[in-house]
Amino acid sequence: MPELPEVELARGYLEAAVLCQPIEEVLVEDERILSRITPAEIEQHLAKKSFRSVQRHGKRLFLELDGRLWLTIHLGMTGRLIYLQKGEDEPAHTRLLLRFQNGFCLAFDDLRIFGEAGLTASPSSFLAEAKTGPDALQVDREGFAEIMRGRRGAIKSLLLNQRLVSGIGNLYADEALFQAGIHPQSRGLNELQLGRLHSTIQEVLRTSISVQADFSRLPDSYLLRHRHPGGLCPRDGTLLKHEKLGGRTSYYCPEHQRPFGHKHLSDYRPAH
Repeated sequence: MPELPEVELARGYLEAAVLCQPIEEVLVEDERILSRITPAEIEQHLAKKSFRSVQRHGKRLFLELDGRLWLTIHLGMTGRLIYLQKGEDEPAHTRLLLRFQNGFCLAFDDLRIFGEAGLTASPSSFLAEAKTGPDALQVDREGFAEIMRGRRGAIKSLLLNQRLVSGIGNLYADEALFQAGIHPQSRGLNELQLGRLHSTIQEVLRTSISVQADFSRLPDSYLLRHRHPGGLCPRDGTLLKHEKLGGRTSYYCPEHQRPFGHKHLSDYRPAH
């Protein structure tokens, strides 16, 4: 599933490709991709308009239209946005196609149709209505600690809760916890642990963006390079463990990621 780094890359891609191009035609090829809007309504509000800017919050994209409306897109598990030049074939699972006056197109391709597209009056009103938490790259250390302080759930589950902090998914939650030396089932983290986790979240997300979310280009000290059955911890060579937590598979090192503030945690320093 695309997480914050992948969606941030999509934002930059759209910003470079589709701004200030009048939309000639809107083709809803599968209305299951639409959220709280009909094909006729989205066609009416997008046709003859242009995108003026692109914003991202967490895993969601907002494209500003002429006329004070925003197209909102969530890529779901398998969604992709593809800018097609003249003559290029549509992707096999195109659900929404925007055809620009210059003959180029923007396709929303989504195999499993867990993504969605809709309209909103503003990003802020949409996020408030959805009760979405602050963006993981924008929340500061104090804000992050305030959100997490006193929560009863396992820290991995808290990180995946988009109403607390938005943008972190299963893979990057595992990576941030690995770099911070925190077991995914740890609860009641202290201020030092929360501060360390905030720093590693920021570092992990920014590092992934810098390498275009290509895991093969991440530092070898990153869990994502080794996150598979039989993988070894890049810090100490221990066999990685994996288990289900809240329905999601978590990978961690049993040696230096121990729950409930084991003594190893205070001595841990993220690998670089």
